[in-house]
Amino acid sequence: MDRLPSTDASVAQERAQLPALRRHQRRLLFGGGGLVSLLIVLTAVVAAFSDVNDFHAAERQRFTEARTSVDYFLFQRDRAYATIINGTDAMWSSQQAYLQHQGAPLAERFEASGGELLVRAEGPAAVPWLVLGRSDKPMPRPLLDAYLGLVAEHSAYTAATITALRAQGMVTMYAYEPEGRLLAVSGVADEAQLMRALRVGSREEIFARLLVTEEAARLVRPAAGPVQHAAASGRLVSRFDANPVTGQPSLVGLQTLAEGRTPFLRRVVFEPVESIKTRLDERESGAFAVITRDGRTVLRSAAMPHDPDAGLVQRAMGQAGEGDHRFFSHGSFVVAGALRGVDWTMIHAYGWNALWADKGARLLAQLLAAVTILAALWWLLLRMDRRIFAPALADASRVYESEALSRVIIDTSPVGLVLIDPHTGQPLVQNELARQMASDAGGSGGDLYALLAEQARQQPGQAAHEFQWATPAGTLPDIRLQVSMAPASYRERAVWVCALRDVTAQAELERTLRDARRDAERARESAESASRAKTAFVATMSHEIRTPLNGVLGHLELLGRSPMQPAQRERLDRIRLSADALMGIISDVLDFSKIEAGQLDIDPVRFEPRPLIEQAALLYSADAQRKGVKLYYAIEPELERPFEADVHRIRQILNNLLSNAVKFTESGRIAVRAGLLQRPPGAAPMLRLQVVDSGIGLDEEQLAQLFQPFQQADASISRRYGGSGLGLALCQQLARLLGGSIQAESTLGVGSVFSLEVPVQPAERATEPPRPLLGRRITLLSAAAEWRTEIGRLLKRWGAEVLVIEQPGQVAGVVSEATLLLFGERRAWGVDEEQALMQAHRRVVRAYPAGPLSAEDKPDGLHVSCYASDALLRALDDARRDAVRVLPEVLPAPATENGRILLVEDNPVNRELIQQQLEELGYGVDAAENGKEALLAWDPQAHVAVLTDINMPIMDGYQLAAALRSRAPHLPILAVTATALASERERCRQAGITDLLLKPLNLGNLARALQAHLGTAPVPGSSAVAVPTPAAADMPERLRRTFVDSSRDDLARARRALLRRDDEALLDRMHALKGVLMMLGQRDLGRRCGQVEADLREGRERIADDLPQLLQDLDALVEHHASLLPPQGDGNA
Repeated sequence: MDRLPSTDASVAQERAQLPALRRHQRRLLFGGGGLVSLLIVLTAVVAAFSDVNDFHAAERQRFTEARTSVDYFLFQRDRAYATIINGTDAMWSSQQAYLQHQGAPLAERFEASGGELLVRAEGPAAVPWLVLGRSDKPMPRPLLDAYLGLVAEHSAYTAATITALRAQGMVTMYAYEPEGRLLAVSGVADEAQLMRALRVGSREEIFARLLVTEEAARLVRPAAGPVQHAAASGRLVSRFDANPVTGQPSLVGLQTLAEGRTPFLRRVVFEPVESIKTRLDERESGAFAVITRDGRTVLRSAAMPHDPDAGLVQRAMGQAGEGDHRFFSHGSFVVAGALRGVDWTMIHAYGWNALWADKGARLLAQLLAAVTILAALWWLLLRMDRRIFAPALADASRVYESEALSRVIIDTSPVGLVLIDPHTGQPLVQNELARQMASDAGGSGGDLYALLAEQARQQPGQAAHEFQWATPAGTLPDIRLQVSMAPASYRERAVWVCALRDVTAQAELERTLRDARRDAERARESAESASRAKTAFVATMSHEIRTPLNGVLGHLELLGRSPMQPAQRERLDRIRLSADALMGIISDVLDFSKIEAGQLDIDPVRFEPRPLIEQAALLYSADAQRKGVKLYYAIEPELERPFEADVHRIRQILNNLLSNAVKFTESGRIAVRAGLLQRPPGAAPMLRLQVVDSGIGLDEEQLAQLFQPFQQADASISRRYGGSGLGLALCQQLARLLGGSIQAESTLGVGSVFSLEVPVQPAERATEPPRPLLGRRITLLSAAAEWRTEIGRLLKRWGAEVLVIEQPGQVAGVVSEATLLLFGERRAWGVDEEQALMQAHRRVVRAYPAGPLSAEDKPDGLHVSCYASDALLRALDDARRDAVRVLPEVLPAPATENGRILLVEDNPVNRELIQQQLEELGYGVDAAENGKEALLAWDPQAHVAVLTDINMPIMDGYQLAAALRSRAPHLPILAVTATALASERERCRQAGITDLLLKPLNLGNLARALQAHLGTAPVPGSSAVAVPTPAAADMPERLRRTFVDSSRDDLARARRALLRRDDEALLDRMHALKGVLMMLGQRDLGRRCGQVEADLREGRERIADDLPQLLQDLDALVEHHASLLPPQGDGNA
């Protein structure tokens, strides 16, 4: 039997192979990449080098073309001169007699005038020649006649000669006899003009100045004519010099006219080099220059800013005889070459800028292509290394590690591992733990392995399987093994791989775990039951409390709108105060419970902060004014735009904070501040609302427990100020639910600062902010700095020109076109001062805390509340001046003034109450008991909205809404319910219900809901509050009769359902009776009906035993109310 092999050597060898494989792979991958990168770089360099060479070749070609142009000009000049020389030679040789004949008269005048004669041939194109002779060297008369005749001929064709030369600018010519005895100059009128031009004082100096070239001319031996090329025949010597007459740089052509090879006349022509420069600039745009052998600059093109320096000239002239050559000098490339027929050299210079301008885009493209290819190559190589080779090597490493780990695990495994021969049942390989288990289970272990092999042979298909093996019952020790067996191959023979695990202790543990699991399951069921109970509590409290409160508040509100005696009105006010406190506590408790149950909705809507803050200030301004506390607000400019958030919850928190501030502040001031806190990019801005008061303040210990539910700072607070202590805890929970926070800072005896921060989303503006008071002048007088800052800023935002003053005397003169706005209370000035200021203005508006919400026109101006900016704007706007009037008191509207509403309610008492409320608001009402009747009664031409209950027999509110929505997609459908859970709201939305109204439903809430969806009903001026239910004797007759009739019908139906064992019908009747009883204040009977309802929902066997007694008690209550009804004419009670 083999033992498991040792793993140390193999593991060490495999670990050594992996790094070597990694190195070879990286060398191959990145080495190849480096080689390819080198080839790419070399290719880019060769391409760039080729482009540079192409550029140099192009510049050399440009130089060649420019030089060819100049050479061609010189060639044409040479040919022209050769033609003139041949013609003159021929005339001198063959026409001596003609010349002497032409010159004889001229010679006589020449001698007569002392050796000076102006010769001009006939014709308009003739050019005058001044001929001068020397008295010390007289010329024989026949020869003089011939020379003067020749000069006359020159006068005739000088203009043609200049034209043949194609020279631009003035061309100067003169000729002289080689012995210096006769000189002729063209274009000069007399000797004095010539002296002035040459700046000399005598004829000898003229001859000396103009014959200075004769010594160099005698060194050239002319060839006999006729000649083909003047320069090659020694007849033309060209050089660069200044024109002695004009001083211009010129190309000087010294012509030798000869008879045979004997010169008889030298003719010198000065051509401006500007003509060559012009030709060069017209044909080539580069930087060119022509220099002489001695380094003088003949000409340079416009592109060459300065003359070539001495070093460049030296290098160019040094290699002039070697043909065209290029060299680099002082940051520029230079191409130089000699010109034909003159001792001049042309150079062409260009720099790196020219190279970049011509080849820069191509070189950049090549560089970008090379960099892109290199980047793509190395990105691909790195990606292959990271995504292919590295994972493959990591997989190989994991395989090696896994194999090594497997070997170590086998050696150290807490599981016995053994290879069993399937035929003999003998172990082939096993670890120590397997050997020990086999020994414990069956002596030597062979019996255990044989049993396992036998059991494996009985398995169909020879598949892997798992089972438990235990020692026979009653055998000690009691051992349980978990056996896993699978077929495998080992050294080319079939084996069973068997894993043995001692599960004796595990079996015991499993029994313990099963017991623990049963205990945990019971605990989980208990927790879920508690959670369901809590949710049911929230739903029940919402329904059971709000339903009777709906009746109480509704009737109390209707009662408050009826005529009363002063004493009755005082009692009603006290009831309303008590109801306010009760309603506040109930609402806080329900909201707090819904938050803990996760059932409170967050409903973001579009809102503007200014109306929110003004409404809150207006709500508590009366209480603050009654206590002598000043109430201000300040709104930052960045809040003058719409936002999106759950404004209902924000208003709830703000009202709570402001209510506390007014409650705990006996004197001083309260300020509401609003601003926007900017946050990092991507995060929603935070709306920050602060309530600052000068109240009683808190110490650190009181601050620590300030936000605990049902706790106040100390016991004296509850005694002095009342309250449940739940408000701030609810505010904190709501702030967290909104994604924000609330903090408090306070100093005992000084005051407190409460800060609310919640995230808001900026909403899109439909239009640009209006400026209704643009161009208006307003004088703002206020004794309070807070009002001056806030209202002054608001008026400027409306576009007005505002003068803010603290005292009436700060205005000088009459401002008849301005409006005077007195804001706040008069404190620091007298009546006379105020009257004088009022008379100086066109109109007066007074805004103060107790002012009306709609502007009222009174003798001393328009009066308006300082907490209603909309009313203030209407009062200030000239365009709306006529619309401002005294608003009458809101009176009940006619029954059908605002249209008819279809009311669907199965409870007659609630139906009667809501019908009275709707009629009070000016609506006609058509009532139905369930959804089916409502569908039959609905008239699309008559009904403007539908108001329905949710839970009704036959067809409930959800089914009714779905059916109406399919017929009228835009019909307002409002549901009235006492359940305020999120699931209820979501179900209403899915059914097509437009809005959800919660019980108790007062006139204000009902009117606001109808106004929001219909835009018609006026909102009552006073808000309804909860009051105790009136006693039975105080119940209106109409409501009492409805209660008696409906309750008798409900009781009859309940008895019939009880006899038929119709649980559904009985449950409906109990539910209806419970709601009516709770509304009428019969809480004991209402609770008993609720208990029967709950028992029916759980199962009939749990119906309360006192149901018959309950029905009898209900009969007694109904009959009692029937006895209080007056008899009707038809005999019905």
